[in-house]
Amino acid sequence: MVCTETYRKRVMGDEIPGHGHGVRWEGNLIYQHLYDAGALNTRFIPVILHAADRQNVPELVRGATIYALDSAKDYEAMCSRLDGIAPHKPPLGARPQLPARPVKTNPKLYITSPIDIDLWNRAQWMAVVYGDRGDSPPLLGLAFNDREAAKAIFRGWHERYGDRDEHEELRVSIIEGDIPGRESGYSVNISTDLDVFIERLRAAGYDYDDDLLFSISRTNRMYPAPGSENLETFKRNLKRNKTYVLVPVVYRSETDVEIIPGLEILKNKVLFRRVEDINENDPDIAVMAREQDG
Repeated sequence: MVCTETYRKRVMGDEIPGHGHGVRWEGNLIYQHLYDAGALNTRFIPVILHAADRQNVPELVRGATIYALDSAKDYEAMCSRLDGIAPHKPPLGARPQLPARPVKTNPKLYITSPIDIDLWNRAQWMAVVYGDRGDSPPLLGLAFNDREAAKAIFRGWHERYGDRDEHEELRVSIIEGDIPGRESGYSVNISTDLDVFIERLRAAGYDYDDDLLFSISRTNRMYPAPGSENLETFKRNLKRNKTYVLVPVVYRSETDVEIIPGLEILKNKVLFRRVEDINENDPDIAVMAREQDG
């Protein structure tokens, strides 16, 4: 795939409405193939005309080897790959003896959060939407007013968690039940799984021993229409597929939403809880606040 600025805009859905439908259709096919292959790309080879054009490669294939046609080395490597010629690997050198490294300094305050407050304020989280895809994992969409801020949120999550949140560090909880002072509905809370975060801290060499943890979360209260089966359908699909896809969505109205492509995150875990199970020290205590969500 030869990647130009126009090609990337069309694949990522940033083109002027009414233009580039063919490329967007091609992009959808690429997304589906990568999803079916478990994000393993063995088919699509990104090519750029100039080495300085790497930003023109769509995010969904940016993890693959990129070949620049103005580089003789890249051109030769690309031809070898297309001809099925394995690259020559030099022999391994001797392993150097490295000095022992001390355990990293133990900070007394750890700050961790998937929430960039300024970015979320700009994005304006409006709702949660669900997508039923039959035998494929269901979609759980976070719907925002501002497209660019929503994309920035999910790009930051991709940098932090990858295409698949393998450790389930991004905590998604859905809390059902009545809350005093609010209309009947349910709440969705986005936060960090602190137990997972602590495990990763220790794996990185930090000494964590009951130090103070500080995390920020965001919650949204949902008011489904009477008789709505959207949440229950999502639960059934998740139970059947064992995984779901977290996606950013542009919210225009209750009947007009648009999935932003190329920023999907595959996850396994949603915590389904009841209001009555939440106490004052609970990570989901934020859903009990009476002030307006957002």
